[in-house]
Amino acid sequence: MSTRSFHFTWAPLAAALALVACDGGPLPGSDGGPTRDAALVDGGGLLDAGASRDAGQDSGAGDVDAGALLCADAVCDPRSADGCTEGACVLWGEAAACQSEPGSQSLGSECTEPGACAPGLACFRDGERGVCARICCPGDGSACSDGASCGGSGELVDGSTTSWGRCLARRTCDVLDPAGTCEPREGCYIVDGAGTTECRVAGSADAGEACEEQQDCQSGFFCGGVGSKRCVRICELGAGECPEGRCMAQAHSPSGTGFCTLDMMTARMR
Repeated sequence: MSTRSFHFTWAPLAAALALVACDGGPLPGSDGGPTRDAALVDGGGLLDAGASRDAGQDSGAGDVDAGALLCADAVCDPRSADGCTEGACVLWGEAAACQSEPGSQSLGSECTEPGACAPGLACFRDGERGVCARICCPGDGSACSDGASCGGSGELVDGSTTSWGRCLARRTCDVLDPAGTCEPREGCYIVDGAGTTECRVAGSADAGEACEEQQDCQSGFFCGGVGSKRCVRICELGAGECPEGRCMAQAHSPSGTGFCTLDMMTARMR
């Protein structure tokens, strides 16, 4: 699969800002106007013309699951059955280590301790119980198969925390309320030109800071721009959430949302 880059297109934004400068009126689809203006968003947006607008088309999202977190160094790789002279590599918090008698519980089985699962799996906390799930690194876009992606809180059944993730079915989410669907440590991100959203392990970059992939930014932000990409705030239309500027809908904005215009201009000028 090929990685798709998201880019800003500035002509619609510049025209809209010029209208504000002339008559002082609200932007279409902004905090001061209608929720969404088709004439504004159909003419362009923050994605390039090659970005997919078909929600049914493969977005290549697995390829952009890039390094929000680097998995901890260890004496062995818990994703693999190899690497130990005897036994298998088991994930015990950050300290993956060789265990002479590896577990045997299968994928999806309920478990009570980290070493109970078969090689390549770990006992992750899932609500009030533990479940054997495939270990993955959030920076590895090809780690999971069958439409799954690497995510989760990284918490094992014994309460220990790890930077590793587990393969989970891809989950759509609300960019304004990621906690409603996504797990702790995850954020909700726009992943294609159709406005499709997905839970991913969240990064730390703030408004105006450099990013390469969507999940390099904190939850609630979008990574876009021409050349050097920057994190831009996602906002609720009509809610007055932008510190400065306005909230303006784009072609790929989920319903009722937009991007803070000042963030967009700042990203363009850097």
